[in-house]
Amino acid sequence: MGRPSMAAERTEQIMQATARCLQKHGLAGTTLERVSEESGLSRSHVRHYVGNRDDLLRRFATWLYTGYEAEFIGRVAEAPAREKLPIVMDYLFSSGFLPISDDDTVIRELITAGIADDGIRATMQAHYTQAVQAVEDAVAAEYPAASPGARRTTAYGLWCLAMGNSMMAELQLPAAAGGLVRASAESLLERLSHG
Repeated sequence: MGRPSMAAERTEQIMQATARCLQKHGLAGTTLERVSEESGLSRSHVRHYVGNRDDLLRRFATWLYTGYEAEFIGRVAEAPAREKLPIVMDYLFSSGFLPISDDDTVIRELITAGIADDGIRATMQAHYTQAVQAVEDAVAAEYPAASPGARRTTAYGLWCLAMGNSMMAELQLPAAAGGLVRASAESLLERLSHG
């Protein structure tokens, strides 16, 4: 009888090490050597389990967003209709995007990587599209009379407000943590009830 595969365990170890490297060294400084050092595995083991640096970053994007967004999307999908939008608003404007976490730095670095790498960009587009759809579903549950176009526009606007505020919070702007963006988001939602 053969030994159980270590691939899942080693890949998880490498993904966590990649996150730490992106936090500490940014995109340019996240090399296979540094991921190897951070994970405690040899460089050849890192290459064996995840491939070259580009492969590593593509797999990391999938790993990060699968955990992150799946939880949010699942909570919205499973919630009763009247609870969907409060879950979304809390996620976007408090628990999910603020306070600043190390993940914000990692996500910013992945966005930078996605500008030049089609694979990372496609992964991020797919996950963000699913997340915006969850926001749209919550908006539709709360505002069923609003047009589909207005709900879609509002959902995308809410997502962008949250993402932008998260990025501005990294600059430690007092307004980013003060609830001003949530008031803006609520104003955007209020427009749906008037037409």
